[in-house]
Amino acid sequence: MDLSGLLPWAGLAGASLEGADVVVAGIPYDGSATYRKGAAEAPGRIRALSAVVPPVTEDGRQLLGMAVHDLGDLDAGPEIETGWRNVADRLAAVPPGALLTVMGGDHCSTIAVLSAQVRRFPGLRVLWVDAHPDLCNFSRGGAWTCGCALRRALEVAGLPPQAAAVAGGRDYDPEELDFIREQGLLLISAAELAADPPGAGRRVAEWTAGHPLHVSFDIDFLDPAAAPGTEIPSPGGPSTRQALDFLAALAGGSRLVGLDVTEVAPPVDQNDISSLAALKVIFEFWGRAWKPRT
Repeated sequence: MDLSGLLPWAGLAGASLEGADVVVAGIPYDGSATYRKGAAEAPGRIRALSAVVPPVTEDGRQLLGMAVHDLGDLDAGPEIETGWRNVADRLAAVPPGALLTVMGGDHCSTIAVLSAQVRRFPGLRVLWVDAHPDLCNFSRGGAWTCGCALRRALEVAGLPPQAAAVAGGRDYDPEELDFIREQGLLLISAAELAADPPGAGRRVAEWTAGHPLHVSFDIDFLDPAAAPGTEIPSPGGPSTRQALDFLAALAGGSRLVGLDVTEVAPPVDQNDISSLAALKVIFEFWGRAWKPRT
């Protein structure tokens, strides 16, 4: 794809940190991936491809005038277990008036993001959009692997399990289902969501009960036909269309304060399908969450 002469983020970037409506950052980390590596390359590829996206959402909302500041990539080091704190401190310093958008990295990069977001927004709730709940206490040889990402993120952020909901689930370890049932987490399966995306979105919005909401979007939520470039493709997922309809309904009744998109793995992608899907989610999320300054 010829990107020569095109500006990243549809030409919207260049604002100061203090004056930004949206702050973008990357976490190029895939040290917790247990199957296919490659998510560390996602921030660079997504940022480059952002130049081809027009500053207009699919329903005609113009993003011209939205001020974007790109923090660049933040180094989590070789192990997220010890590296998340420095990243969290950087993200926590983002002014609360800015919509935070982070590009992972494998899903353990979200540990740092949620630690920062709960400091920016007390009472935070988290929507984990993922084929996998990532709620194991120990998985695939470790306690800080991707199968444990949401479990560790809740602990690190000091959030009760009931502050999280999972949407799109279809691959589970038995331990995760036990945890969801015992702790009373909201779980919306992939089948439920695909059957009625707007209804699922409204259900999550009702669950938020006015609390600030961060959305963590693992690209493997989508069916592999729509996002083949990911660590653990999971057949039976929603389409990109269904995902966007779900997010639109969700946004209609929620106080959105941040988004991270994880598990895009460019080395195993096909013609940038997964990276472009991630960008579609990002730009449409911006259009739904951004409130122009008056």
